[in-house]
Amino acid sequence: MHTPGPWHVNGVDTIVSVKGNRTIAKVYHPEDDGNLIAAAPDLLAALELAARVLESSITIIETHVKAVSSAPARSALDQTRVAITKAKGKNN
Repeated sequence: MHTPGPWHVNGVDTIVSVKGNRTIAKVYHPEDDGNLIAAAPDLLAALELAARVLESSITIIETHVKAVSSAPARSALDQTRVAITKAKGKNN
């Protein structure tokens, strides 16, 4: 389990958690990488929400809107699940 967010860039090269002020990472290029790393907890939460919405949308499309393909939503859901799995360190 990761350190709960939010995280932020503190000073020049450190990513810290807002709660507990715990060091998460040191970065060599904070202007390029720091904000992305600091946003990681929010991005993961957004992906988890998007996966739930996509799952519901696919069910609705396949059940009630047969004239519309669910393929784009399925592709987006697959990519979302891959990113969530990677973020949680469960790659095989």
